[in-house]
Amino acid sequence: MVQSYMSLFYTGLRFTSGQIGAINAAVALASMAFQPVWGTLGDRVKDRRLLLGALAAASAASVFAYRWFVGFVPLLLLACAFACFYTSLQPMGDSIILKELDRRGRPFGPLRLAGGMAFALAGVAFGRLLDAPSRALTVPVYAAALCLLTALSTLALPRVAGGQSAERRMRFSELFRQRELMALLAFMAPVQITMGYFYTFFSPHFVSLEGGTAARLGLCYFISACSEAPFLLMSDKLFDRWGAWRLMYLSAATLALRWLLLGLSGSVYVVMASQVLHGWGFIVMSVCMAKYVSRSVPEALQASGQMLLAVVSFGVARAFGNLAGGLLAGGLGRQNVFLACAGLCVIALCLAFIMTKSLTKGGKAKTDRTKS
Repeated sequence: MVQSYMSLFYTGLRFTSGQIGAINAAVALASMAFQPVWGTLGDRVKDRRLLLGALAAASAASVFAYRWFVGFVPLLLLACAFACFYTSLQPMGDSIILKELDRRGRPFGPLRLAGGMAFALAGVAFGRLLDAPSRALTVPVYAAALCLLTALSTLALPRVAGGQSAERRMRFSELFRQRELMALLAFMAPVQITMGYFYTFFSPHFVSLEGGTAARLGLCYFISACSEAPFLLMSDKLFDRWGAWRLMYLSAATLALRWLLLGLSGSVYVVMASQVLHGWGFIVMSVCMAKYVSRSVPEALQASGQMLLAVVSFGVARAFGNLAGGLLAGGLGRQNVFLACAGLCVIALCLAFIMTKSLTKGGKAKTDRTKS
């Protein structure tokens, strides 16, 4: 929720699109530097939930500090400090939950749905709070409260130890040897670039439309979160039947359609309706990649694998999406950049087909050599 509403916070401080893009790009770069560190620690600690709780508490402290600072440079530095901790919460949590669910033989989708419903309720609540007087400090104060609540809730999680020991060490860099994982990440990166632009500039774009109030913006996030339910309830069966690649194709195609609608229509009602596509776009990519890492990456690198996803999605891709998106929005207008995002998703989809054929041929050739 923070990434969705912080742009309104910066807009209220009269920051330009370029400045907002620069802050979010710096946030993404800062997260890239620290996520491998937290991933390595997560694979080595005796109780991963304690590390998750510490990250959430540090996030609460850093975002609460927003209420005492003004100006572009101080908030830029503070945003980077916040990102060092906050952007690692979801991948660290996924590494804990997926490992425990695999141990119990239970599906991931229904549990992930609970998080989506919490996001939906928070979206409506934030939207109404932002329509209230003295809203300037609403976002950081309530974000800090939610981060602190997250820190306390980690005590209810099962104890999950890292997969490494003093005798068995594996480096983060060993993940880059997995060819298919790298191909999936290469496919995911440009699609995540478009998500980076969306999360930074959708909020100010929406409230600039006729009838685009903060309360209706909250309803947009409520609709998008509720739209996740059908996929999440079937996600485990769909993943087993279709696999990672086909689900990623579906995600990219759906997001291309979503950005096309945002780029062509200035109607607040069409924009709100387009949020239904979130349920077969971003969430498909997010869950699909998390499950792929859980099943394909060695146990000793499970936390690092989830962090690698975050490095690409919240680091490299979001940095480029925010920085380039901010510059393009200043020149072309926020709405027109959504059309460029649709085109980027289509290009990524076409290149993914080529990569899939290459991987298939490589695997077949390897099999033939083995038989001979």
